[in-house]
Amino acid sequence: MTVEFYEPIVVLGGAKVSQKHLERYLGSGAILVCVDGGAQTALDFGLTPDLIVGDMDSFKSPFEGRVLKLDEQDTTDFEKCLYSVTAPAMIALGFTGGRLDHELSVFNVLAKYRDHSVVVVSDEDAIFRCPDRLELELEIGARVSVFPMSRVQMRSVGLEWPLDGLVLTPNGQVGTSNRAVQAKIGLNVDAGDVLGLVPLRYLDVVIAALIR
Repeated sequence: MTVEFYEPIVVLGGAKVSQKHLERYLGSGAILVCVDGGAQTALDFGLTPDLIVGDMDSFKSPFEGRVLKLDEQDTTDFEKCLYSVTAPAMIALGFTGGRLDHELSVFNVLAKYRDHSVVVVSDEDAIFRCPDRLELELEIGARVSVFPMSRVQMRSVGLEWPLDGLVLTPNGQVGTSNRAVQAKIGLNVDAGDVLGLVPLRYLDVVIAALIR
């Protein structure tokens, strides 16, 4: 079963988030999808999820709204959400800052779902899977990091340290702490799966670029 939304959604996980942080991304009337334990956080904040997804091992409160219970144990609740929910874009928060094994699995899933426009929000960064071609309008000097999740070959435009000709691997060379040297940068992925990270203030820029 797949649940389809026709506008960007906020996906809330079970790691700690502040109410102010969550409400900032919800804005007015945004769709809220909670992943299992994230539902309790939403209810504690007085918010009603539009949908709860997961195996429900962490959420035990009474709830009369829409629930998509998926019992299989081969995937995390975050991955259950990605394979069962579609939307033009997803802002995912409550997935970083908790247990490190959970956080690493989130990045693994993020790299795996190539056809999804998902941005994971941490306290400092907007984290996303780089599509084959991506252009971002950033301030000169803005931090731009890429982290390979497999063997990666890519090219870049507008970065202080070009990526052209490099082979990036998770246990070899990575591409963290680069910088924009022009207002529009370009990333072209020729092979492999790679995550991009930019400061959180560019979240809207990233979302617009991913759904363009």
